[in-house]
Amino acid sequence: MQWLVTGCSSGLGLELARAILASGHKCIATSRNPSKTPEAVAEIERLGGIWAALDVAASDLEFRLGEIVDKHGTIDVLVNNAGYAAGGPLEAMGIEAIQNQMETNFLGPIRAIKALVPSMRENRSGIIVNISSAEYWDPHAGCSLYSASKFALEGLSESLATELSAFGIRVLIVEPGGMRTSFVAPETITKPVLPDAYKGTMTDFVLSAILAMHGEQKLDPRKAAEAVVEEVLRPCGTPPVLRLPLGKESLEGMRGKAGRLVGNADVCEAVALGADF
Repeated sequence: MQWLVTGCSSGLGLELARAILASGHKCIATSRNPSKTPEAVAEIERLGGIWAALDVAASDLEFRLGEIVDKHGTIDVLVNNAGYAAGGPLEAMGIEAIQNQMETNFLGPIRAIKALVPSMRENRSGIIVNISSAEYWDPHAGCSLYSASKFALEGLSESLATELSAFGIRVLIVEPGGMRTSFVAPETITKPVLPDAYKGTMTDFVLSAILAMHGEQKLDPRKAAEAVVEEVLRPCGTPPVLRLPLGKESLEGMRGKAGRLVGNADVCEAVALGADF
């Protein structure tokens, strides 16, 4: 199978490219600016992979994907991994920052899916892997916009899984917890400006805690990547699962949210049923 992975310059994306190639499959690793990571590009190409420039937020995304397919052939597995987190209170965020977050984390995957699904549908096979986050289980103060982008991706994926099942196409949502990558590294992240009204609140505490966790995250990106590749090649369930939590944080978050939802349903049962004809 031939995989295409977005956001491979570092972290999970780079580990995915390594794991895919180690499994004996073809991999097209992509990033916005390959010239910024020459060592990573050289490594993946040395391992037999292909590296291509691809910006999921660019106006020419569909054209670039078409070029890649024309040159390298059909994509069997699309991994929408590219993304970033815009932190801070929602009211302090400009509309441009909001649009950029959704453009990369949500609209980029939509556009890539729309570009590649027709060939998957014609072949009646294919897998779409959307990288979400454990934030889906427990959204934190100060992460509302990032959480919104991942909730949107989850909703899209859940509906799309049913929509595309008629054509033999699987959708897999991957939900990693805090991963030991450069995602929140001081040199790569812009610390949000906190309005005075939010100082000393839960938002202030959470944002400080997130920035302080760099290098202490529990999830191993190499093991996470290997788990994703394994799930695609040899699904852990029958039928294959829709959601793959990765790490203790995500697994406990999934179970915790399930319990809270059941409790919510029990409390609201009489009101909910009373609203029917």
